[in-house]
Amino acid sequence: MRERIVEIIKARIAPVLAEWGAEVPAVIELPNPPDPSMGDYALNLAMRLAKVARRAPIQIATAIAEALAQETAWFSKAEAVMPGYINLSIADTALAQQLEATAKDADLCLHESGAPQTVVVDYSGVNIAKQMHVGHLRSTIIGDVIARVLDARGDTVIRQNHLGDWGLQIAMVLWKAQPELRKVEAGEATPLQLADLEQLYREASAACKDDAEISEAVHRILVDLQNGDPALLADWQTITRLSMDEVYRVYQDMGSGLTPESERGESFYRDQLAGTVQSLNDCGVLVESQGAKCVFLEKFKNKDDQPLPVIVQKSDGGFNYETFDLAAIRFRIEQLHADRLIYITDARQALHFDQVFTVAQSCGWTKRDGETVSLEHVAFGSVLGEDNKPLKTRSGENVKLTDLLQEAVDRAYAVVNEKNPELPEERKRAVAHAAGIGAVKYADLAHDRNNDYIFVWERMLALNGNTAPYLQYAHARICSIFRKGGVEENAVTGPVQIAHPVERTLTLKLLGFPEVVAAVATDLRPHVLCTYLYDLSSAFSSLYDQCPVLIAPDEATKQSRLFLCRMTQMTIARGLELLGIEAPREM
Repeated sequence: MRERIVEIIKARIAPVLAEWGAEVPAVIELPNPPDPSMGDYALNLAMRLAKVARRAPIQIATAIAEALAQETAWFSKAEAVMPGYINLSIADTALAQQLEATAKDADLCLHESGAPQTVVVDYSGVNIAKQMHVGHLRSTIIGDVIARVLDARGDTVIRQNHLGDWGLQIAMVLWKAQPELRKVEAGEATPLQLADLEQLYREASAACKDDAEISEAVHRILVDLQNGDPALLADWQTITRLSMDEVYRVYQDMGSGLTPESERGESFYRDQLAGTVQSLNDCGVLVESQGAKCVFLEKFKNKDDQPLPVIVQKSDGGFNYETFDLAAIRFRIEQLHADRLIYITDARQALHFDQVFTVAQSCGWTKRDGETVSLEHVAFGSVLGEDNKPLKTRSGENVKLTDLLQEAVDRAYAVVNEKNPELPEERKRAVAHAAGIGAVKYADLAHDRNNDYIFVWERMLALNGNTAPYLQYAHARICSIFRKGGVEENAVTGPVQIAHPVERTLTLKLLGFPEVVAAVATDLRPHVLCTYLYDLSSAFSSLYDQCPVLIAPDEATKQSRLFLCRMTQMTIARGLELLGIEAPREM
Protein backbone atom coordinates (compact mmCIF):
# COMPACT_ATOMS: atom_id res chain seq x y z
CA MET A 1 0.00 0.00 0.00
CA ARG A 2 2.85 2.37 0.76
CA GLU A 3 4.02 2.27 -2.86
CA ARG A 4 0.53 3.18 -4.08
CA ILE A 5 0.34 6.09 -1.65
CA VAL A 6 3.74 7.36 -2.84
CA GLU A 7 2.46 7.29 -6.44
CA ILE A 8 -0.58 9.36 -5.45
CA ILE A 9 1.59 11.83 -3.55
CA LYS A 10 3.92 12.31 -6.52
CA ALA A 11 1.03 12.89 -8.92
CA ARG A 12 -0.69 15.41 -6.61
CA ILE A 13 2.34 17.49 -5.64
CA ALA A 14 3.97 17.66 -9.11
CA PRO A 15 1.94 20.75 -10.22
CA VAL A 16 2.60 22.49 -6.89
CA LEU A 17 6.35 21.99 -7.10
CA ALA A 18 6.45 22.92 -10.79
CA GLU A 19 5.16 26.39 -9.92
CA TRP A 20 8.28 26.88 -7.79
CA GLY A 21 10.70 25.36 -10.29
CA ALA A 22 11.17 22.20 -8.22
CA GLU A 23 10.86 18.59 -9.30
CA VAL A 24 9.27 15.69 -7.48
CA PRO A 25 12.05 13.67 -5.77
CA ALA A 26 12.62 10.21 -7.25
CA VAL A 27 12.49 8.68 -3.77
CA ILE A 28 9.89 9.73 -1.24
CA GLU A 29 10.16 8.18 2.19
CA LEU A 30 6.95 7.57 4.06
CA PRO A 31 7.74 6.48 7.63
CA ASN A 32 5.23 5.95 10.41
CA PRO A 33 5.05 8.80 12.96
CA PRO A 34 6.43 8.00 16.44
CA ASP A 35 2.97 8.73 17.89
CA PRO A 36 0.03 7.02 16.09
CA SER A 37 -2.26 9.91 17.12
CA MET A 38 -0.33 12.11 14.67
CA GLY A 39 -1.44 10.02 11.70
CA ASP A 40 -0.60 6.88 9.77
CA TYR A 41 2.34 8.25 7.79
CA ALA A 42 4.70 11.21 7.97
CA LEU A 43 6.01 13.11 4.96
CA ASN A 44 9.24 15.09 5.24
CA LEU A 45 9.59 16.75 1.85
CA ALA A 46 9.43 20.40 2.77
CA MET A 47 12.85 20.64 4.42
CA ARG A 48 14.47 18.96 1.42
CA LEU A 49 12.75 21.30 -1.06
CA ALA A 50 13.14 24.58 0.81
CA LYS A 51 16.36 25.65 -0.89
CA VAL A 52 15.21 24.85 -4.43
CA ALA A 53 11.70 26.27 -3.93
CA ARG A 54 13.04 29.34 -2.05
CA ARG A 55 10.30 29.14 0.50
CA ALA A 56 9.98 28.37 4.18
CA PRO A 57 9.48 24.67 4.92
CA ILE A 58 6.15 25.25 6.66
CA GLN A 59 4.88 27.16 3.59
CA ILE A 60 5.84 24.25 1.34
CA ALA A 61 4.34 21.72 3.74
CA THR A 62 1.07 23.66 3.88
CA ALA A 63 0.78 23.79 0.08
CA ILE A 64 1.52 20.06 -0.22
CA ALA A 65 -0.97 19.21 2.54
CA GLU A 66 -3.69 21.24 0.79
CA ALA A 67 -3.00 19.41 -2.48
CA LEU A 68 -3.11 16.00 -0.83
CA ALA A 69 -6.32 16.86 1.02
CA GLN A 70 -8.00 16.89 -2.39
CA GLU A 71 -7.51 13.11 -2.53
CA THR A 72 -10.45 12.44 -0.25
CA ALA A 73 -10.73 8.84 -1.43
CA TRP A 74 -7.33 8.19 0.11
CA PHE A 75 -6.63 10.73 2.84
CA SER A 76 -8.95 11.60 5.72
CA LYS A 77 -6.40 14.13 6.96
CA ALA A 78 -3.35 15.87 5.51
CA GLU A 79 -1.92 18.27 8.06
CA ALA A 80 1.17 20.50 7.94
CA VAL A 81 2.97 20.95 11.26
CA MET A 82 6.05 22.88 12.30
CA PRO A 83 8.76 23.05 11.22
CA GLY A 84 7.55 21.51 7.95
CA TYR A 85 6.28 17.98 8.42
CA ILE A 86 3.09 16.61 6.87
CA ASN A 87 1.05 14.08 8.80
CA LEU A 88 -1.23 11.85 6.75
CA SER A 89 -4.17 9.72 7.85
CA ILE A 90 -5.57 7.15 5.43
CA ALA A 91 -9.33 7.09 4.92
CA ASP A 92 -11.07 4.08 6.42
CA THR A 93 -12.73 3.30 3.10
CA ALA A 94 -9.34 3.20 1.39
CA LEU A 95 -7.99 0.84 4.05
CA ALA A 96 -10.98 -1.45 3.62
CA GLN A 97 -10.67 -1.50 -0.16
CA GLN A 98 -6.95 -2.24 0.00
CA LEU A 99 -7.45 -5.13 2.41
CA GLU A 100 -10.21 -6.61 0.26
CA ALA A 101 -7.92 -6.35 -2.78
CA THR A 102 -5.09 -8.04 -0.85
CA ALA A 103 -7.41 -10.94 0.01
CA LYS A 104 -7.90 -11.60 -3.71
CA ASP A 105 -4.17 -12.06 -4.27
CA ALA A 106 -3.08 -15.69 -4.03
CA ASP A 107 -0.04 -14.82 -1.91
CA LEU A 108 -1.16 -11.66 -0.07
CA CYS A 109 0.68 -9.33 -2.51
CA LEU A 110 4.14 -10.58 -1.51
CA HIS A 111 5.37 -10.91 -5.10
CA GLU A 112 7.64 -8.02 -6.08
CA SER A 113 6.74 -5.92 -9.09
CA GLY A 114 10.27 -5.61 -10.52
CA ALA A 115 12.29 -8.09 -12.56
CA PRO A 116 13.14 -11.22 -10.54
CA GLN A 117 16.75 -12.09 -9.78
CA THR A 118 18.65 -15.33 -9.57
CA VAL A 119 19.93 -15.55 -6.00
CA VAL A 120 22.33 -18.11 -4.58
CA VAL A 121 21.93 -18.58 -0.83
CA ASP A 122 24.86 -20.39 0.80
CA TYR A 123 23.98 -21.68 4.26
CA SER A 124 24.32 -24.45 6.85
CA GLY A 125 27.72 -25.62 5.52
CA VAL A 126 28.02 -28.83 7.52
CA ASN A 127 31.22 -30.85 7.78
CA ILE A 128 31.39 -34.51 6.78
CA ALA A 129 31.98 -36.96 9.67
CA LYS A 130 30.82 -34.42 12.25
CA GLN A 131 27.43 -34.21 13.93
CA MET A 132 25.53 -30.96 13.63
CA HIS A 133 25.78 -28.90 16.80
CA VAL A 134 24.20 -25.72 18.10
CA GLY A 135 26.68 -23.70 16.04
CA HIS A 136 24.90 -24.89 12.88
CA LEU A 137 21.52 -23.76 14.18
CA ARG A 138 21.75 -20.10 13.25
CA SER A 139 23.20 -20.54 9.77
CA THR A 140 20.65 -23.20 8.88
CA ILE A 141 17.51 -21.39 10.04
CA ILE A 142 18.55 -17.84 9.07
CA GLY A 143 19.54 -19.07 5.62
CA ASP A 144 16.29 -20.96 5.27
CA VAL A 145 14.22 -17.86 6.10
CA ILE A 146 16.15 -15.72 3.63
CA ALA A 147 15.67 -18.35 0.91
CA ARG A 148 11.94 -18.63 1.66
CA VAL A 149 11.44 -14.86 1.65
CA LEU A 150 13.28 -14.35 -1.64
CA ASP A 151 11.31 -17.20 -3.17
CA ALA A 152 8.04 -15.61 -2.00
CA ARG A 153 9.11 -12.36 -3.63
CA GLY A 154 9.47 -14.13 -6.98
CA ASP A 155 13.25 -14.55 -7.22
CA THR A 156 14.82 -17.74 -8.51
CA VAL A 157 16.50 -19.09 -5.38
CA ILE A 158 19.34 -21.61 -5.58
CA ARG A 159 20.14 -23.07 -2.17
CA GLN A 160 23.75 -24.19 -1.72
CA ASN A 161 25.10 -26.33 1.12
CA HIS A 162 28.87 -25.80 0.95
CA LEU A 163 29.96 -29.06 2.59
CA GLY A 164 33.32 -29.46 4.26
CA ASP A 165 33.96 -32.73 2.44
CA TRP A 166 37.52 -32.47 1.16
CA GLY A 167 40.97 -32.05 2.60
CA LEU A 168 43.05 -33.27 5.53
CA GLN A 169 40.11 -33.88 7.87
CA ILE A 170 38.55 -36.32 5.39
CA ALA A 171 41.89 -38.09 4.94
CA MET A 172 42.08 -38.60 8.72
CA VAL A 173 38.61 -40.14 8.77
CA LEU A 174 39.47 -42.39 5.82
CA TRP A 175 42.67 -43.61 7.50
CA LYS A 176 40.76 -44.61 10.61
CA ALA A 177 37.52 -45.75 8.96
CA GLN A 178 38.89 -47.98 6.20
CA PRO A 179 39.38 -51.05 8.45
CA GLU A 180 35.92 -50.54 9.94
CA LEU A 181 34.32 -50.25 6.51
CA ARG A 182 35.97 -53.54 5.46
CA LYS A 183 34.51 -55.22 8.56
CA VAL A 184 31.06 -53.91 7.66
CA GLU A 185 31.43 -55.21 4.10
CA ALA A 186 32.42 -58.62 5.45
CA GLY A 187 29.42 -58.72 7.74
CA GLU A 188 31.64 -58.60 10.81
CA ALA A 189 30.33 -55.27 12.12
CA THR A 190 27.19 -53.17 12.02
CA PRO A 191 27.07 -50.17 9.63
CA LEU A 192 28.80 -47.06 10.90
CA GLN A 193 26.77 -44.13 12.16
CA LEU A 194 27.68 -40.44 12.07
CA ALA A 195 28.57 -40.50 15.77
CA ASP A 196 31.01 -43.34 15.00
CA LEU A 197 32.64 -41.33 12.23
CA GLU A 198 33.03 -38.35 14.54
CA GLN A 199 34.73 -40.52 17.14
CA LEU A 200 37.04 -42.00 14.50
CA TYR A 201 38.00 -38.48 13.43
CA ARG A 202 38.86 -37.54 17.02
CA GLU A 203 41.03 -40.63 17.37
CA ALA A 204 42.77 -40.01 14.03
CA SER A 205 43.41 -36.35 14.85
CA ALA A 206 44.99 -37.28 18.18
CA ALA A 207 47.07 -40.01 16.54
CA CYS A 208 48.43 -37.61 13.93
CA LYS A 209 49.60 -35.24 16.64
CA ASP A 210 51.37 -37.99 18.54
CA ASP A 211 52.89 -40.03 15.71
CA ALA A 212 54.75 -38.56 12.72
CA GLU A 213 54.45 -41.82 10.76
CA ILE A 214 50.67 -41.81 11.10
CA SER A 215 50.60 -38.16 10.06
CA GLU A 216 52.64 -39.06 6.98
CA ALA A 217 50.29 -41.95 6.19
CA VAL A 218 47.30 -39.63 6.39
CA HIS A 219 48.98 -37.19 4.01
CA ARG A 220 49.60 -40.00 1.53
CA ILE A 221 45.90 -40.88 1.70
CA LEU A 222 45.06 -37.23 1.02
CA VAL A 223 47.33 -37.12 -2.04
CA ASP A 224 45.94 -40.41 -3.37
CA LEU A 225 42.36 -39.22 -2.81
CA GLN A 226 43.04 -35.96 -4.61
CA ASN A 227 44.63 -37.94 -7.47
CA GLY A 228 41.42 -39.96 -7.86
CA ASP A 229 42.25 -43.31 -6.28
CA PRO A 230 39.07 -45.37 -7.03
CA ALA A 231 39.00 -47.28 -3.73
CA LEU A 232 39.52 -44.15 -1.66
CA LEU A 233 36.89 -42.29 -3.65
CA ALA A 234 34.41 -45.12 -3.04
CA ASP A 235 35.08 -45.02 0.72
CA TRP A 236 34.85 -41.22 0.65
CA GLN A 237 31.45 -41.46 -1.02
CA THR A 238 30.30 -43.97 1.60
CA ILE A 239 31.41 -41.72 4.46
CA THR A 240 29.78 -38.70 2.84
CA ARG A 241 26.43 -40.45 2.45
CA LEU A 242 26.55 -41.87 5.99
CA SER A 243 27.11 -38.34 7.28
CA MET A 244 24.49 -36.66 5.14
CA ASP A 245 21.80 -39.25 5.85
CA GLU A 246 21.91 -38.18 9.49
CA VAL A 247 22.11 -34.50 8.55
CA TYR A 248 18.96 -34.79 6.43
CA ARG A 249 17.14 -36.40 9.34
CA VAL A 250 17.96 -33.29 11.38
CA TYR A 251 17.00 -31.02 8.47
CA GLN A 252 13.65 -32.78 8.18
CA ASP A 253 13.06 -32.39 11.91
CA MET A 254 13.83 -28.66 11.59
CA GLY A 255 11.75 -28.18 8.47
CA SER A 256 14.74 -27.01 6.47
CA GLY A 257 14.52 -26.55 2.70
CA LEU A 258 17.96 -28.07 2.03
CA THR A 259 18.00 -31.23 -0.10
CA PRO A 260 20.66 -33.41 -1.73
CA GLU A 261 20.27 -31.18 -4.80
CA SER A 262 21.56 -28.30 -2.65
CA GLU A 263 24.84 -30.06 -1.91
CA ARG A 264 27.90 -28.52 -3.50
CA GLY A 265 30.84 -29.21 -1.25
CA GLU A 266 34.46 -28.27 -1.52
CA SER A 267 35.05 -31.46 -3.52
CA PHE A 268 32.85 -30.12 -6.31
CA TYR A 269 35.33 -27.30 -6.96
CA ARG A 270 38.53 -29.37 -6.75
CA ASP A 271 38.98 -29.42 -10.55
CA GLN A 272 38.32 -25.67 -10.77
CA LEU A 273 41.00 -24.49 -8.34
CA ALA A 274 43.90 -24.31 -10.79
CA GLY A 275 41.73 -22.43 -13.28
CA THR A 276 40.68 -20.01 -10.57
CA VAL A 277 44.31 -19.25 -9.73
CA GLN A 278 45.07 -18.85 -13.44
CA SER A 279 42.16 -16.43 -13.80
CA LEU A 280 43.58 -14.33 -10.97
CA ASN A 281 46.95 -14.38 -12.69
CA ASP A 282 45.38 -13.33 -16.00
CA CYS A 283 43.73 -10.42 -14.20
CA GLY A 284 47.14 -9.23 -13.08
CA VAL A 285 46.38 -9.34 -9.36
CA LEU A 286 48.47 -12.39 -8.47
CA VAL A 287 51.85 -11.95 -6.75
CA GLU A 288 54.31 -14.67 -5.69
CA SER A 289 55.51 -14.23 -2.12
CA GLN A 290 57.81 -16.71 -0.37
CA GLY A 291 56.77 -19.38 -2.83
CA ALA A 292 53.03 -18.84 -2.31
CA LYS A 293 50.67 -17.21 -4.80
CA CYS A 294 48.86 -14.28 -3.20
CA VAL A 295 46.67 -11.28 -3.83
CA PHE A 296 47.65 -8.18 -1.85
CA LEU A 297 44.79 -5.82 -1.10
CA GLU A 298 45.30 -2.22 -0.01
CA LYS A 299 42.05 -2.41 1.92
CA PHE A 300 43.55 -4.86 4.43
CA LYS A 301 46.75 -3.94 6.23
CA ASN A 302 48.78 -5.23 9.16
CA LYS A 303 49.93 -3.23 12.17
CA ASP A 304 52.88 -1.96 10.14
CA ASP A 305 50.48 -0.54 7.54
CA GLN A 306 51.55 -3.14 4.99
CA PRO A 307 48.94 -4.90 2.76
CA LEU A 308 47.92 -8.33 4.00
CA PRO A 309 48.17 -11.24 1.55
CA VAL A 310 45.22 -13.40 0.56
CA ILE A 311 46.95 -16.71 -0.16
CA VAL A 312 45.27 -18.64 -2.97
CA GLN A 313 47.93 -21.30 -3.51
CA LYS A 314 50.38 -22.39 -0.85
CA SER A 315 54.10 -22.82 -1.44
CA ASP A 316 53.64 -26.62 -1.55
CA GLY A 317 51.08 -26.23 -4.34
CA GLY A 318 48.06 -26.86 -2.12
CA PHE A 319 44.92 -24.77 -1.98
CA ASN A 320 43.01 -23.34 0.98
CA TYR A 321 39.55 -22.09 1.98
CA GLU A 322 39.99 -18.83 0.08
CA THR A 323 40.65 -20.69 -3.18
CA PHE A 324 37.59 -22.89 -2.75
CA ASP A 325 35.38 -19.87 -2.04
CA LEU A 326 36.78 -17.95 -5.01
CA ALA A 327 36.13 -20.95 -7.26
CA ALA A 328 32.58 -21.08 -5.90
CA ILE A 329 32.03 -17.40 -6.69
CA ARG A 330 33.20 -17.90 -10.29
CA PHE A 331 30.96 -20.96 -10.71
CA ARG A 332 27.91 -19.28 -9.23
CA ILE A 333 28.28 -16.20 -11.42
CA GLU A 334 29.34 -17.90 -14.65
CA GLN A 335 27.42 -21.18 -14.49
CA LEU A 336 24.44 -20.47 -12.21
CA HIS A 337 24.08 -16.92 -13.62
CA ALA A 338 23.51 -15.47 -10.16
CA ASP A 339 22.65 -11.80 -9.75
CA ARG A 340 23.12 -11.97 -6.00
CA LEU A 341 25.27 -14.20 -3.79
CA ILE A 342 24.37 -14.44 -0.10
CA TYR A 343 26.52 -16.24 2.47
CA ILE A 344 25.24 -16.99 5.98
CA THR A 345 28.01 -17.71 8.52
CA ASP A 346 28.99 -16.58 11.99
CA ALA A 347 30.57 -13.17 12.44
CA ARG A 348 34.05 -14.63 12.98
CA GLN A 349 34.27 -15.22 9.22
CA ALA A 350 33.55 -11.60 8.33
CA LEU A 351 37.17 -10.78 7.45
CA HIS A 352 37.50 -13.93 5.33
CA PHE A 353 34.48 -13.06 3.20
CA ASP A 354 35.41 -9.39 2.98
CA GLN A 355 38.79 -10.42 1.58
CA VAL A 356 37.38 -13.04 -0.79
CA PHE A 357 34.72 -10.66 -2.08
CA THR A 358 37.30 -7.92 -2.62
CA VAL A 359 39.55 -10.29 -4.58
CA ALA A 360 36.61 -11.32 -6.81
CA GLN A 361 35.64 -7.70 -7.38
CA SER A 362 39.21 -6.60 -8.10
CA CYS A 363 39.42 -9.22 -10.83
CA GLY A 364 36.18 -8.04 -12.44
CA TRP A 365 34.27 -11.29 -11.91
CA THR A 366 31.25 -9.48 -10.50
CA LYS A 367 30.76 -7.32 -13.61
CA ARG A 368 28.36 -8.78 -16.15
CA ASP A 369 26.49 -7.06 -18.99
CA GLY A 370 26.86 -3.68 -17.36
CA GLU A 371 25.42 -4.93 -14.07
CA THR A 372 27.17 -5.77 -10.82
CA VAL A 373 26.60 -9.08 -9.06
CA SER A 374 25.99 -8.42 -5.38
CA LEU A 375 28.15 -10.31 -2.87
CA GLU A 376 26.69 -10.26 0.64
CA HIS A 377 27.83 -11.80 3.90
CA VAL A 378 25.07 -12.31 6.44
CA ALA A 379 26.88 -12.52 9.77
CA PHE A 380 25.41 -13.66 13.06
CA GLY A 381 26.41 -13.81 16.72
CA SER A 382 26.65 -16.74 19.13
CA VAL A 383 24.12 -18.75 21.09
CA LEU A 384 24.91 -18.30 24.79
CA GLY A 385 23.95 -20.22 27.89
CA GLU A 386 22.48 -18.54 30.94
CA ASP A 387 26.04 -18.05 32.21
CA ASN A 388 26.60 -15.68 29.27
CA LYS A 389 29.13 -18.06 27.72
CA PRO A 390 28.80 -20.07 24.48
CA LEU A 391 26.18 -22.80 24.98
CA LYS A 392 27.92 -26.06 25.94
CA THR A 393 27.09 -29.33 27.65
CA ARG A 394 28.16 -29.85 31.27
CA SER A 395 31.23 -31.67 30.01
CA GLY A 396 32.17 -28.63 27.94
CA GLU A 397 31.30 -30.07 24.52
CA ASN A 398 29.20 -28.39 21.84
CA VAL A 399 25.51 -29.18 22.27
CA LYS A 400 24.41 -31.63 19.56
CA LEU A 401 21.63 -30.14 17.51
CA THR A 402 19.61 -33.35 17.49
CA ASP A 403 19.68 -33.41 21.32
CA LEU A 404 18.64 -29.77 21.50
CA LEU A 405 15.67 -30.29 19.20
CA GLN A 406 14.52 -33.40 21.04
CA GLU A 407 14.63 -31.60 24.37
CA ALA A 408 12.58 -28.76 22.87
CA VAL A 409 9.89 -31.20 21.74
CA ASP A 410 9.89 -32.99 25.11
CA ARG A 411 9.52 -29.73 27.02
CA ALA A 412 6.78 -28.54 24.67
CA TYR A 413 4.92 -31.83 25.16
CA ALA A 414 4.91 -31.26 28.91
CA VAL A 415 3.38 -27.81 28.39
CA VAL A 416 0.75 -29.10 25.93
CA ASN A 417 -0.14 -31.98 28.24
CA GLU A 418 -0.63 -29.55 31.12
CA LYS A 419 -2.59 -26.91 29.21
CA ASN A 420 -4.76 -29.17 27.05
CA PRO A 421 -4.84 -32.72 28.50
CA GLU A 422 -8.02 -33.55 26.56
CA LEU A 423 -6.23 -33.52 23.20
CA PRO A 424 -5.79 -36.96 21.60
CA GLU A 425 -2.27 -38.31 22.16
CA GLU A 426 -1.35 -38.18 18.46
CA ARG A 427 -2.42 -34.55 18.31
CA LYS A 428 -0.47 -33.73 21.46
CA ARG A 429 2.67 -35.12 19.85
CA ALA A 430 2.11 -33.14 16.64
CA VAL A 431 1.46 -29.88 18.52
CA ALA A 432 4.47 -30.49 20.78
CA HIS A 433 6.72 -30.96 17.75
CA ALA A 434 5.39 -27.81 16.06
CA ALA A 435 5.66 -25.75 19.24
CA GLY A 436 9.03 -27.11 20.36
CA ILE A 437 10.87 -26.78 17.06
CA GLY A 438 9.11 -23.48 16.38
CA ALA A 439 10.14 -22.13 19.78
CA VAL A 440 13.83 -22.88 19.20
CA LYS A 441 13.83 -21.37 15.73
CA TYR A 442 11.81 -18.30 16.65
CA ALA A 443 13.89 -17.56 19.76
CA ASP A 444 16.88 -17.34 17.45
CA LEU A 445 15.21 -15.46 14.59
CA ALA A 446 13.52 -12.89 16.83
CA HIS A 447 16.90 -11.40 17.76
CA ASP A 448 18.91 -9.14 15.50
CA ARG A 449 21.19 -11.69 13.87
CA ASN A 450 24.30 -9.58 14.58
CA ASN A 451 23.81 -10.01 18.31
CA ASP A 452 24.50 -12.92 20.62
CA TYR A 453 21.46 -14.23 22.47
CA ILE A 454 20.89 -16.21 25.66
CA PHE A 455 19.16 -19.57 25.31
CA VAL A 456 16.44 -19.84 27.98
CA TRP A 457 13.93 -22.68 27.68
CA GLU A 458 11.19 -21.15 29.84
CA ARG A 459 11.20 -17.89 27.93
CA MET A 460 11.06 -19.39 24.44
CA LEU A 461 8.24 -21.82 25.29
CA ALA A 462 6.05 -19.20 26.97
CA LEU A 463 2.52 -18.69 25.63
CA ASN A 464 2.82 -14.94 26.09
CA GLY A 465 5.38 -12.42 24.92
CA ASN A 466 7.32 -12.45 21.68
CA THR A 467 7.57 -16.24 21.25
CA ALA A 468 6.58 -18.79 18.62
CA PRO A 469 3.97 -20.41 20.89
CA TYR A 470 2.28 -17.02 21.32
CA LEU A 471 1.98 -16.59 17.55
CA GLN A 472 0.92 -20.20 17.10
CA TYR A 473 -1.70 -19.78 19.83
CA ALA A 474 -3.05 -16.65 18.09
CA HIS A 475 -3.44 -18.67 14.90
CA ALA A 476 -5.08 -21.56 16.75
CA ARG A 477 -7.47 -19.18 18.51
CA ILE A 478 -8.67 -17.79 15.18
CA CYS A 479 -9.20 -21.34 13.91
CA SER A 480 -11.30 -22.05 17.00
CA ILE A 481 -13.51 -19.01 16.23
CA PHE A 482 -14.39 -20.50 12.86
CA ARG A 483 -14.96 -23.94 14.38
CA LYS A 484 -17.25 -22.61 17.12
CA GLY A 485 -19.21 -20.51 14.66
CA GLY A 486 -19.51 -23.29 12.09
CA VAL A 487 -17.99 -20.87 9.57
CA GLU A 488 -16.30 -22.07 6.38
CA GLU A 489 -13.05 -20.07 6.34
CA ASN A 490 -12.71 -19.82 2.57
CA ALA A 491 -16.27 -18.47 2.28
CA VAL A 492 -15.43 -15.36 4.35
CA THR A 493 -15.06 -12.48 1.91
CA GLY A 494 -16.06 -9.30 3.76
CA PRO A 495 -16.73 -6.48 3.05
CA VAL A 496 -14.77 -4.67 5.75
CA GLN A 497 -16.41 -2.08 7.95
CA ILE A 498 -14.00 -0.11 10.13
CA ALA A 499 -15.96 1.24 13.09
CA HIS A 500 -13.72 0.60 16.10
CA PRO A 501 -10.13 1.86 16.64
CA VAL A 502 -8.78 -1.68 17.09
CA GLU A 503 -10.31 -2.70 13.75
CA ARG A 504 -8.46 0.16 12.12
CA THR A 505 -5.19 -0.72 13.86
CA LEU A 506 -5.47 -4.35 12.80
CA THR A 507 -6.30 -3.41 9.19
CA LEU A 508 -3.27 -1.13 8.96
CA LYS A 509 -1.06 -3.82 10.40
CA LEU A 510 -2.34 -6.42 7.93
CA LEU A 511 -1.66 -4.11 5.00
CA GLY A 512 1.96 -3.75 6.11
CA PHE A 513 2.82 -7.42 5.56
CA PRO A 514 4.19 -7.11 1.99
CA GLU A 515 6.37 -4.15 3.00
CA VAL A 516 7.88 -6.10 5.88
CA VAL A 517 8.65 -9.10 3.68
CA ALA A 518 10.21 -6.77 1.09
CA ALA A 519 12.39 -5.24 3.82
CA VAL A 520 13.61 -8.68 4.90
CA ALA A 521 14.42 -9.53 1.27
CA THR A 522 16.52 -6.38 1.01
CA ASP A 523 18.17 -6.14 4.43
CA LEU A 524 18.27 -9.88 5.22
CA ARG A 525 17.15 -9.39 8.85
CA PRO A 526 14.53 -12.00 9.80
CA HIS A 527 13.86 -10.41 13.21
CA VAL A 528 11.92 -7.66 11.40
CA LEU A 529 9.37 -10.24 10.28
CA CYS A 530 9.24 -11.71 13.80
CA THR A 531 8.52 -8.29 15.30
CA TYR A 532 5.80 -7.68 12.74
CA LEU A 533 4.07 -11.01 13.45
CA TYR A 534 4.20 -10.35 17.18
CA ASP A 535 2.67 -6.89 16.70
CA LEU A 536 0.02 -8.35 14.39
CA SER A 537 -0.87 -11.05 16.92
CA SER A 538 -1.08 -8.42 19.66
CA ALA A 539 -3.36 -6.28 17.47
CA PHE A 540 -5.59 -9.29 16.90
CA SER A 541 -5.67 -9.97 20.64
CA SER A 542 -7.03 -6.45 21.14
CA LEU A 543 -9.72 -7.10 18.54
CA TYR A 544 -10.60 -10.39 20.23
CA ASP A 545 -10.90 -8.69 23.62
CA GLN A 546 -12.78 -5.57 22.53
CA CYS A 547 -14.84 -6.53 19.48
CA PRO A 548 -17.01 -9.67 19.75
CA VAL A 549 -16.98 -11.64 16.53
CA LEU A 550 -19.55 -14.43 16.66
CA ILE A 551 -21.92 -12.33 18.82
CA ALA A 552 -21.36 -9.05 16.96
CA PRO A 553 -24.28 -6.54 17.14
CA ASP A 554 -25.38 -7.19 13.54
CA GLU A 555 -24.64 -9.50 10.61
CA ALA A 556 -22.63 -6.93 8.62
CA THR A 557 -20.33 -6.29 11.58
CA LYS A 558 -19.99 -10.03 12.17
CA GLN A 559 -18.97 -10.67 8.56
CA SER A 560 -16.52 -7.77 8.66
CA ARG A 561 -14.85 -9.06 11.82
CA LEU A 562 -14.78 -12.61 10.48
CA PHE A 563 -13.00 -11.22 7.45
CA LEU A 564 -10.42 -9.51 9.70
CA CYS A 565 -10.00 -12.81 11.53
CA ARG A 566 -9.50 -14.66 8.26
CA MET A 567 -6.93 -12.16 6.97
CA THR A 568 -5.05 -12.32 10.27
CA GLN A 569 -5.12 -16.11 10.21
CA MET A 570 -3.74 -16.20 6.65
CA THR A 571 -1.07 -13.61 7.39
CA ILE A 572 0.18 -15.29 10.56
CA ALA A 573 0.24 -18.68 8.82
CA ARG A 574 2.12 -17.28 5.82
CA GLY A 575 4.51 -15.35 8.04
CA LEU A 576 5.27 -18.42 10.14
CA GLU A 577 5.76 -20.42 6.96
CA LEU A 578 8.38 -17.90 5.82
CA LEU A 579 10.10 -18.44 9.17
CA GLY A 580 9.95 -22.21 8.65
CA ILE A 581 7.55 -22.63 11.59
CA GLU A 582 4.30 -24.61 11.63
CA ALA A 583 0.96 -22.94 12.39
CA PRO A 584 -1.14 -25.48 14.36
CA ARG A 585 -4.92 -25.21 14.17
CA GLU A 586 -5.25 -26.07 17.85
CA MET A 587 -2.91 -25.87 20.83
